[in-house]
Amino acid sequence: MIYDYDIREGEEEGEQEVATLNPDKEYAHAKAFLQKASSATGENLYDHLSDVLNKILAEKPENIIDFFEEYSRKVKERRYRSALDHLEDIYVPKQRYELSTKTMALFKPIKMEEPSTVDPGDLELADMSQNNMLLLLFYFEQAGLGIPRAQMFSLIVAMKKLIHSQPIASIRFWGIIYGLYHNYYIVETDLKEEEYMRRNESFHAEPTGEGDEAVAETAPTEVDIPHKITGEDEITMRLHQLAHEQQLGEDSKFPRVLPPLPLSLYEPDPKVPSEPSGVGVNSKVYYVTTDLTGTWEQLPDCTPEEIRIARQIYKAFTGNLDQEIITYPEFPGKERNLLRVQIARISAGTHISPLGYYTFGGETGGEGEEEEGGDEEAEGPKTSYRVNPKYDPVPLKDLTDGSMSFWVHHVQYILPQGRTSWWSPIPAPEEPDEAEAEDLAEEDEDEKPKMAGPEPETGPPLLTPLSEDAQIESIPAWSARISSSIIEEFALGIVRSHLWPGAYCFATQGKLFQNIYFGNGLKYIVTNFSPTPLPPIQQDYPQGPEIMEMFDPTGAEEEEWRIAHLPKPKPVGPEEGEEEEVEEEEEEDEDDDDD
Repeated sequence: MIYDYDIREGEEEGEQEVATLNPDKEYAHAKAFLQKASSATGENLYDHLSDVLNKILAEKPENIIDFFEEYSRKVKERRYRSALDHLEDIYVPKQRYELSTKTMALFKPIKMEEPSTVDPGDLELADMSQNNMLLLLFYFEQAGLGIPRAQMFSLIVAMKKLIHSQPIASIRFWGIIYGLYHNYYIVETDLKEEEYMRRNESFHAEPTGEGDEAVAETAPTEVDIPHKITGEDEITMRLHQLAHEQQLGEDSKFPRVLPPLPLSLYEPDPKVPSEPSGVGVNSKVYYVTTDLTGTWEQLPDCTPEEIRIARQIYKAFTGNLDQEIITYPEFPGKERNLLRVQIARISAGTHISPLGYYTFGGETGGEGEEEEGGDEEAEGPKTSYRVNPKYDPVPLKDLTDGSMSFWVHHVQYILPQGRTSWWSPIPAPEEPDEAEAEDLAEEDEDEKPKMAGPEPETGPPLLTPLSEDAQIESIPAWSARISSSIIEEFALGIVRSHLWPGAYCFATQGKLFQNIYFGNGLKYIVTNFSPTPLPPIQQDYPQGPEIMEMFDPTGAEEEEWRIAHLPKPKPVGPEEGEEEEVEEEEEEDEDDDDD
């Protein structure tokens, strides 16, 4: 700042005189003052401000008042840096530049769209208050788990952007599955009811949809039985065709009728239909990404066939969702399908909760309503539960008990069929009319014919204690420990799965618990994995002496066979035979007389 007065040199303070304002003179004094060189570096403020202003005018950044000091520091550092050090200023690694660019885009504020005419209820976003990842990271660190804090913060921002772009009702961080080239960050979501309804409309439209009617429509009839033609059949067909053409070429009025081709009566087993979205193994929707600064991709619903094949193979992940799965038996899909199946299997086997946290019954929690809800679901297995409002936290001593009686499964068991609910391949019989129903009611129940068919598969019900899980070659399926035996007042109860290495669950001494998975997505096996062997070669003909290989006979054996097969002598006539018999009898009588 240039003052409008100056102090005359050589005068005492009390005799200072206010000088007359002279702009040129004051400018010269100010410039001279700014150009005073530093005794330490030899630089002056005037040149430094000139360089800073030139840099600012060249780059023209936004909100320069907030970064003026940073520009001043960079100019000063460049002035006193060695002229040979150009690595930091000139060369920036490509990966570092791309990462910084993506990270800057991730941290930009989310642009809120104008609601316009959309129903406000449809604009409600998923509740992110239960996804305080930094708080969960604190508990994960006590269990010896987790990811770097910077990645956890980026995960929060990525999840927040996901709920703004997809119809998600609730969201939760599921875990990480490690791949050969990239790792999968996975979130578990519940979609809105409207989205489930939209998906199930297209689901029922498919010919392989769930229900007996769809299966009955696609079942083959006697006329539509598929013909399985082999290579030999093709050769036979070609020979018959050539013979037929040859006969047609001749002047034959009635060509020879060819025999019919053999037909295969093989009928494949009916295809097990998939469960609709929001039900069973497809009750949750999962989004994955290999880069938290990139986009999320939704995994498809899994099918019973994919689950059945995934239980027979042992395949590691690469990190590429479009990677082909080359195994035997052949997996019907790519890596995205296998990833979705493994997530469903891991969730069904390792998602647990403290005893009493979930309960069956009505939504309001009344005693009468709970009993009514239990009566309604008494006919079949219970498939729904709710948070118990009267839950009393389990003591830490019980949570870490080796019996594992205070932890329960809260995800439905996947049957060997590949579904959580049994599907019968035999279509249900048609409902009889009123008259037929009255006649059937009069009959004795014992006389009613029982329908033959496969026995329904069953599994453990929901909220089954972990103490009932089977062991693995004398190895317990679960192990529990305490995070710290020194400060037990703030310790956690940590449970680890041995069946699916990488699956953990922690529970505080309050009402907070969380399931997490950090692993390669493979199930534990005691011995080395052995692929399923190929099926035996099909026998085209029955085994018998006509087609079996034998040793060639020797010369002596051939001669013996020739002699044994010589023609027999001609039989003697009847008259000659009678005379010979009479003579023999006379001779015998004479011999007897002589004696």
